[in-house]
Amino acid sequence: MPQQLIYTSAPRGLVAGRSGHCTVARSAVMREALMLQLEKFCYYQHLSLSGGQERPIFACRVVDIRGTRFHVLSRIQDAGLDFTGRTNFIAHHLVFTPEEIRQNTIPPVILRDWPGWVKSWTKEPQLLENEDWSGLAALAGKTSVPAQTWQRVTGDAVNGYALLETRAGASFRVDDQTDETVLELIAESLELLEVRDCRKDFRATAWQYTFTTSMQEQDNPADFRWRCIHFDNPAANRFATPDCRPLSAVRATKLNGEQTAFARTGRQPPRFVVEPQDARITEGETARFTAKAEGVPSPAYQWFSVDRANNGQVLPGETNPELVVSNAALGVSRYVVSITNSVGSTQSRVATVSVEQKLKLAQARIDTSSRGPTKPALYNVKTADDIERQRRRLDAEKAQEIFQRRRRRNKILVTVLVAIVIAVVGLFAWRKLLPRQPSETPSPELVGKKHSATPSPSITAPPTVAPADQLSPPSSTTPLAESKPQQTDSNTKKDLPSNLPQPTGFDLPDGWTRKTIGNVLNPNAEFVSPRFDLSGAAEGFLTNGDSVLFVSTTNNANEFQATLLKIENASSANRCGIMVRESEKPTAPFLFIGASSEKIYVYNRDSKGKFLSREYEIPKANQNRPMYFRFQQKENHVAPLYSYDSKIWLPNDTNAIYGDRHAIVGLTVCSGSPSSKVVAKFGGVIPFSATKPGK
Repeated sequence: MPQQLIYTSAPRGLVAGRSGHCTVARSAVMREALMLQLEKFCYYQHLSLSGGQERPIFACRVVDIRGTRFHVLSRIQDAGLDFTGRTNFIAHHLVFTPEEIRQNTIPPVILRDWPGWVKSWTKEPQLLENEDWSGLAALAGKTSVPAQTWQRVTGDAVNGYALLETRAGASFRVDDQTDETVLELIAESLELLEVRDCRKDFRATAWQYTFTTSMQEQDNPADFRWRCIHFDNPAANRFATPDCRPLSAVRATKLNGEQTAFARTGRQPPRFVVEPQDARITEGETARFTAKAEGVPSPAYQWFSVDRANNGQVLPGETNPELVVSNAALGVSRYVVSITNSVGSTQSRVATVSVEQKLKLAQARIDTSSRGPTKPALYNVKTADDIERQRRRLDAEKAQEIFQRRRRRNKILVTVLVAIVIAVVGLFAWRKLLPRQPSETPSPELVGKKHSATPSPSITAPPTVAPADQLSPPSSTTPLAESKPQQTDSNTKKDLPSNLPQPTGFDLPDGWTRKTIGNVLNPNAEFVSPRFDLSGAAEGFLTNGDSVLFVSTTNNANEFQATLLKIENASSANRCGIMVRESEKPTAPFLFIGASSEKIYVYNRDSKGKFLSREYEIPKANQNRPMYFRFQQKENHVAPLYSYDSKIWLPNDTNAIYGDRHAIVGLTVCSGSPSSKVVAKFGGVIPFSATKPGK
């Protein structure tokens, strides 16, 4: 374990301590040389004598003594006045060998959190032995990512990489930061070495970055890679470099997607996006297995072969996402891939490759006694398995032909149905454009009443129109406020659907409509300019079909944005946000981004029905505050984004979930259960093609 030296300027003199297990202590000569070197670091500049502020000094150095390298952590602080009125200080040093640093956490965490730092000393000089180092061991599991201090000080966690990008010997002004904050910023930057440095043992690399939290006149500038300066110290002008700037003003410039995600979200366990699938080949062919994984840091791949007893054997050199299997043995072979990062590891499904025997051709014997030229004749010898496979192939081809015929027939039927729907919609639109008869003009006393009032008579559809339950849903460009029930006689009247939304006191804007997808109870949507109010009870987004309230418009812009102002009676089961969707079918492809009381959620169902989800914790400081959501068109995809202040949008392109651009876009709410109700208020809807103030 490390040695420790405690020095005080009081008359009692020098106090040194060590662990009885330190290898350095075996050599008395080496120990004496080390202590002499440490005494050179035992000085403290009392700034209060010149009008400055007394503050502790934290430093990390690397020293070389007789060809042996040591890492020294120092904490120096004012110790008040002695009985003669002289100023005193205490200097406490911890010394580590290169072998010991691999067992401990990074230097700024020890300087900040180790409980063994001595802050007062009144004993006689003595050699400390059998010290309790459990406090150091307890710090080994501490982590400093995500870089929350850099986020708070500079506005973006990725700026923690800026310290790693600066040249050796850079100076920084830290008058506006506390010593605790400076140590936290350095600790987070050194933790980011895990993805910035290509070496595996980033903690050992972190010990090479020397620093001091406040330069003193006696300091040797060459001892430190990073030098923090306080301008109430007379030595500040001497140690300030031409590029000296506030530590809070540094900015990172060299970043990739993995580094950005690591700084903002911290470590994420590995997970499979694509798992290897089974393969079937013929003898002599090559099989390929492909896997794709994600995580922070990026996971490493390792392929294994699996025997019948489910024992895995490492395949040397197979550390890529793709495994190529050549000359596989006849029968069935099994393979699996493991993905690992610093958070953990996980294993894929077992993928099999089935190798079938290649057909053999036999040469028929020819009667050599016959006259005329002899030519060899080849015959294809088929086994019973070959015949059975051929029969299955013919059956499959026949079934495929029947399927194609039915598909063509269904296309024709769909085309005819679409034409009928277009004709019916056009007929209704034409009749709405006809001038109203005098008897249809509403009386003055009916103006301003709610939609629940008795509707005026409308033109009855011709007998050739298909029933309402066979028609497509109304176009998303038709406002819900204009869809009024028709008045029919007792012979043609039909019961309305039980889940039809109840009329509201305020119309939706032109071009907006309210849709109930799946099972939604008590749905309601109002527009009180400039705010949308949505409420209802619905189970939410599921892999087998959705149940949500969707207030939508046609998706005809490259960007859509809305602000979730408030969720009343907020619950962790609520999902309130924005959605772009292909249709009103519960299983239609869609992309959604929204929030509950504690998290941000991103859901996506692609055209193949695969359901994906992501979630992000909302910091406590941002809970119960407005959230900003946005869809942004990027090439052929739509990217979901969110923000706490409408200035910094997350996540970036690397960790966002993408979806196809669909037909309709708008605001969505669900309570998570049919037995509970959610009420959400939205504002700041962009683009907003029409505005209709509330009545």
